[in-house]
Amino acid sequence: MYFPDDMTFQYFFFDTYPGYFLQALPFAIIAGVIYGIIRHHQNAALSKSKRFWSVLFVCYLTGLICLVLALDVMGIIWYRLLYHMPSGRVIRMFAWDCNFVPDFFTHINSEMIANVLVYLPFGILYPLSKQEVTWKKTMLVGFLWIVGIEVLQPVFGRAFDVNDICLNMIGLIIGSLWFFMCKRLVTGKVTNEAR
Repeated sequence: MYFPDDMTFQYFFFDTYPGYFLQALPFAIIAGVIYGIIRHHQNAALSKSKRFWSVLFVCYLTGLICLVLALDVMGIIWYRLLYHMPSGRVIRMFAWDCNFVPDFFTHINSEMIANVLVYLPFGILYPLSKQEVTWKKTMLVGFLWIVGIEVLQPVFGRAFDVNDICLNMIGLIIGSLWFFMCKRLVTGKVTNEAR
């Protein structure tokens, strides 16, 4: 039986960006916990901070995969768990929809902002989770990750869009520049204080 507030919850949880985030969060946490346990047993000598950041990075990547490639699957799972009935959604595969024309600069909408914001954490979490990572390596790994996910999207019923690559790269650049500038400021202060 549905209540009026239930329709509001359904809209929020199944049709908004915060709702999508909440759908992905448990999957991301589970993946992070499993990774943390495995990583702890493989390399107990790893510092707690590196272990923490690497677990957080795995949580982020899992959430990203859930949001970008498995949104329909998550919706079906959550609807079944919450309402004990089929959602009516269909898992789409092999859409082969592609857009090779960059036109993101002609208009701004919430999806474009989300495409920038979703890769800000990559530029911060990747270098925090790895030993001695440079800005160039962060950009290369981030670029390969972005292109890899974008190429896989048509297989999972979504579209390949060059605009998404451009906007994701802007987010990656902003996040990594912020991280490496802050790192430089902190290491510069520590060096000056040591003198």
